[in-house]
Amino acid sequence: MNLRLRLHTVPSENTEPVSSMGGWTKWVMFMLIGSEIGKAFYYIGVPPAKIFIGDVVLFLFFLLRPRESWGAWARFLVHKNEFSAFSWVLLLSVLYGVLEVICGLFYGYPLVAALELLVFNLYPAYLFLGIWAGGNHFTIVRKIMRFYAWWLAIYGPAYLLYLHKIPWTMPGSTVPIFGQPGGGGIIILALLSLERRPSRFWYLMVMAAVMMLAVQVRAEWLSTIVAFVIWGTLERKMTKVLSVAALVAVLLAAGYAADVDIPSPAQRGGAVSSREIVARGLSAISPSLAQEYTGSKDTGFYAGTISWRTRWWNAIWDSVNTSLTSMAIGNGYGFPLDNLVPYLRGVNLRTPHNIFFFTLGYSGWIGVLLFFSLQATLVFLLWRVYRLTGQSFGLALLAATVTTALFGDLFESPMGAIPYYLMMGLIIGPVLRQYVAAPHPDFERSDTADLEPVSVVLSSQHSHDPEPSNVLTTRRLGLRSTP
Repeated sequence: MNLRLRLHTVPSENTEPVSSMGGWTKWVMFMLIGSEIGKAFYYIGVPPAKIFIGDVVLFLFFLLRPRESWGAWARFLVHKNEFSAFSWVLLLSVLYGVLEVICGLFYGYPLVAALELLVFNLYPAYLFLGIWAGGNHFTIVRKIMRFYAWWLAIYGPAYLLYLHKIPWTMPGSTVPIFGQPGGGGIIILALLSLERRPSRFWYLMVMAAVMMLAVQVRAEWLSTIVAFVIWGTLERKMTKVLSVAALVAVLLAAGYAADVDIPSPAQRGGAVSSREIVARGLSAISPSLAQEYTGSKDTGFYAGTISWRTRWWNAIWDSVNTSLTSMAIGNGYGFPLDNLVPYLRGVNLRTPHNIFFFTLGYSGWIGVLLFFSLQATLVFLLWRVYRLTGQSFGLALLAATVTTALFGDLFESPMGAIPYYLMMGLIIGPVLRQYVAAPHPDFERSDTADLEPVSVVLSSQHSHDPEPSNVLTTRRLGLRSTP
């Protein structure tokens, strides 16, 4: 008879203060907060040498904390546990990335261009830093998501009304200092999922919904729907999902009734209005239908942002599936994918804004298999978290991220990959931390004095048998399933 262990986590209101989070945990928070500031944050460094803050932090973590980085990775490889699958696939991915760099050099591509793509294989190692920090500070995810919510509520309107007009860029690049805000849908989900009383944050959720609509990123809309459906289904909260859908509908109706119409940032085109928001969404299906029902004059432009990508994706598909060798290993790191279509030649655009075609174009079907296998190992870990805590936010976040990556540059860029793998580690760490090295003295724990008991319900159901130590390690989590 298998026993099913269900943990209901009840975090104390007296959560650990940020001041108690020392050492590398502050670096984790620094990197996550920086990701919300925008792409410019990850261009801090030495641009001529292609050395940036994301690369430096990961290098220093592995150099200065070998027990929690190299040591943990090696232990997961040698001793079979929950993290073994992820560790082995990551090792294969890194080795394969090195092989792709060698192939790129053999084909005559620039070394710097090849090495820039290698970070795609290295950034998943940030998971180890996230696990270590999350296992020692259970409330960090909630704190980060609260910061994201407040930042979006303040910075978002300022960006739409004024900041996007300021032409300041990061030194040595063309990246604007004031980047486009985003993530409104996931912020709403996080507040509903992680907070004891989500109603206290109604203003932040309304502002997050407003910004999600105003920024008009269709990939974000789709990923938000996917995330909410998964969360609502797994936690049986479809009523709340429908409430959020109703909120979005009310905001669109209010914008239409008030005839809100403000210029959109230059990189987005069109305008910020209910009519244009609906037009942009319908244009992905049928530009003529969008123009008929909204009267927008920009439906051709909205549809054009799709067509230039699909033509590029077709060219990548054709370039790879020409021989067995190219099908297996792709074109190699450093290959100029933008030269496959005439309208992008000389643009120096490395990513086709689709993670499938990015991995296929550079590293072939083997690269595609390794990438999605790595994500599958994370699904397994997050499923364990869900079965032990009832909290599905991690699974919803992963699904939303992968969905977004099918229409944008995320895993292949530091501003997407680094916060993603850190957040995955922070979510997994508190629940499965018994597999990680013992806490380092640099972490000053402040939460051991106010731990509240976890209620355990045993039932005779066929299921995997979670380890008893999880009863101790999931008390007072920052991740919880609200009633």
